[in-house]
Amino acid sequence: MAEDVTLPGRVEPHREEPRREEEAPLVPTVGADRGERARLTSYRFRFGLVYVILAALVGAAAGAFVVLVSRPGLAPEPSWSSWQPEGSRIARVRQIADRIPKAYKLPSGDQLTVARGSTLAVRTETEDIPVDTVYVRPDTSRGQAEENEVASFDGAATISYGLCGLGTSAQCAITETSAANERFTNLRRQALELSLYTFKYVDDVDSVIVFMPPTPKGESNGSVFLRREDLKTELDRPIRQLLPGQLPGVAGLQDAELANIIRLTEPRIYAYQFDAGPDGKPLLALTPLAAAG
Repeated sequence: MAEDVTLPGRVEPHREEPRREEEAPLVPTVGADRGERARLTSYRFRFGLVYVILAALVGAAAGAFVVLVSRPGLAPEPSWSSWQPEGSRIARVRQIADRIPKAYKLPSGDQLTVARGSTLAVRTETEDIPVDTVYVRPDTSRGQAEENEVASFDGAATISYGLCGLGTSAQCAITETSAANERFTNLRRQALELSLYTFKYVDDVDSVIVFMPPTPKGESNGSVFLRREDLKTELDRPIRQLLPGQLPGVAGLQDAELANIIRLTEPRIYAYQFDAGPDGKPLLALTPLAAAG
């Protein structure tokens, strides 16, 4: 019996594959049952709803971005002041003493005072001797304190400013004629401003004392002694909210500004006297003017 032999180069005859049954279409035909069509329609509705929600969210985000980009930038929190001193502790004190008095003028337009700023010390011919302690006697004039309720503060944590008039007086008096009350109000405002800048920008300062220039007759005008805690609220807001006047002068002071000056300085005006302690170190004693008078 002869075996089938495939000759080289012979082409096998084409064998037709059995025909498959036609696959069911993915999309339901017209004759598909109603339940299937309802199910697919529900899916389409849900997907469409999701797309609408996503489109709305994207549109809202894009709109918000456009608004933020197109609108002016949100105003940053205002700085406490437009100027601030730099450098070491004593350098900052000296810059404050140099800058602040320049804004205060006499009716003639001349500068009201100059200021010398330093750590609290007693000046001698050869050196400045640091004051060890500041003692503050209470105001007993209203019966709200006893005479023995004396407060003491660290002299090393106290900065002093001495105000001196630019007249010809050897004792730093302001010689140009002006109303005494207005002049003293300007001096108090200057003392307050010096103190605020010092507390804000100079480290390790608990107290500031400003020695006022004497009257034209050589009588003492006392001093203004302020503690950091006295100005805690004022140090948390820009200084121009408290002292808005750019060119200080009593005639141009707003009622609110004048009230702030009186409120913050009136109870803190003292007569002063330097003494020596038992160990020979200088002490500063402050007495309220009401009690001193």
